Amino acid sequence: MESALELLYNTLDDLEKENIKRFRSLLKEDGRIGAGKLEDAGGTDVVDMMVECYGPEDAVKITLKILRKMNQNQILIMCLILNIFC
Repeated sequence: MESALELLYNTLDDLEKENIKRFRSLLKEDGRIGAGKLEDAGGTDVVDMMVECYGPEDAVKITLKILRKMNQNQILIMCLILNIFC
């Protein structure tokens, strides 16, 4: 079974460029990670910031919540199958 960190890296790696931008935008709404930090961050950087800010398990939960908002159902289903963190 993948660790929470591996799951996050793999999930954001699977998002297309425009979807990463949308993910960052939705993550900004939480307000715990500064907009300036997220603005040009790649998937790996976003994961690192989320884990630092929320911890690994909560970062996965927030990722799943954002994926639901983005209607990224294929990726969401894969995440749920690989790791039951909901």
